[in-house]
Amino acid sequence: MSTALKDTEGRAGRVLARGVGRAGKVAISWSVAGGLLLGGFLVAAMTLAGRLSGNALLLTSSGLFLIGAALGFLHGAMLGFLGRPEGQKRGAALSGLALAILYDVPVLLVGLVVSGWIAMTVVAVYMNRVAPMIGVVVAWAVGAVLVAVSVWQGWVALKGAYARWPERRLGTVLTAGVFAALLVLFLAERPIIWGLQMQVTEVGAVLLALAATFWLAGPAVTAALKMVRRIPGLSLSGSNVGSVPANVGIGLVSGILLGLIALPFYGSPFGVPVTGAGIGPAGALFQGLGQALVNEVLLRLFLVSGLAWLLLRRMHVSRGMAAAAAVAIATVVQVVLYTPAALRIGFPTGLITAAFLAVTVAVPAIVFGVLFWKRGFGTALLADAAAVIALFLLAAV
Repeated sequence: MSTALKDTEGRAGRVLARGVGRAGKVAISWSVAGGLLLGGFLVAAMTLAGRLSGNALLLTSSGLFLIGAALGFLHGAMLGFLGRPEGQKRGAALSGLALAILYDVPVLLVGLVVSGWIAMTVVAVYMNRVAPMIGVVVAWAVGAVLVAVSVWQGWVALKGAYARWPERRLGTVLTAGVFAALLVLFLAERPIIWGLQMQVTEVGAVLLALAATFWLAGPAVTAALKMVRRIPGLSLSGSNVGSVPANVGIGLVSGILLGLIALPFYGSPFGVPVTGAGIGPAGALFQGLGQALVNEVLLRLFLVSGLAWLLLRRMHVSRGMAAAAAVAIATVVQVVLYTPAALRIGFPTGLITAAFLAVTVAVPAIVFGVLFWKRGFGTALLADAAAVIALFLLAAV
């Protein structure tokens, strides 16, 4: 037997001896829980409420189970890796995750059967027979236990990840703020679940805000704060490039000016409303401020920082070129995200729609990006909030 083969067998044996570890346990448990929640409990709730057809129920449940399992494993792997035990090396955690992929397959087969039974709840209720009802009750109990196990594993890993998070105080504040903002946005205009064409209820809006915060905003904030630390000259407060009063003044003036240039579209002859239907002036103001916070966290703090870090570290471009490219790409992304809403306004010509997007989305995105890079995240956030408030007050006069 060759030396290389012996070394390979030795490494494999050590990995098997160590097991999947904390990272692998979180990944497997979250994979099963994600599949059960999406393909089992969600399908059962929607069919019982009459929001989902019973046709091809097992096929729908299986497809959603696989999607939920994949997303669950991905996020569980990240959380488990970040929350690995103190002193465990990265290589050991990654080896555990690699082994967890193999162990996850038979576990998911069991979860798929349980998910199918849970999804068939409406059929069992309709049949009103003892055997199907017993199967459904057992499946619900097993599913609840598996989800509870995933919650416990996730909580243990979350505590470990939080303890080793250098920016945990600021990160917690930002993540909580994003959750509050998403909650306001989703309650003001309840989202439609893509692919199902189903508008969520108020309870669904709360759950969706929680899921988006935990699965998307939290990891994005964590990654962004880490990248900001690694970009020379970039800070969150901007105190390294100017005094706090100067940054506050620049943020306020920039926001007011941006509100002024957008004001013509909110008066005659276009009359774009500043208040949403049925939410009132106060609700519209909070909705705008919530949108400002989400935009600055995801588009400036995360996207601009991430792109700049990638360009600086991987492509070795100059700092100025990295900043210009990152701000430009983030601006394009924001314009793309806001274009459908602009089209729904119904301007008489495409040129007016383009002008509206330019003065209300593109120009502000460039200004906020430059302020973020030059004066810090706080200045960009203040400018965005000031623009919302200035436009709201001026349009209401």
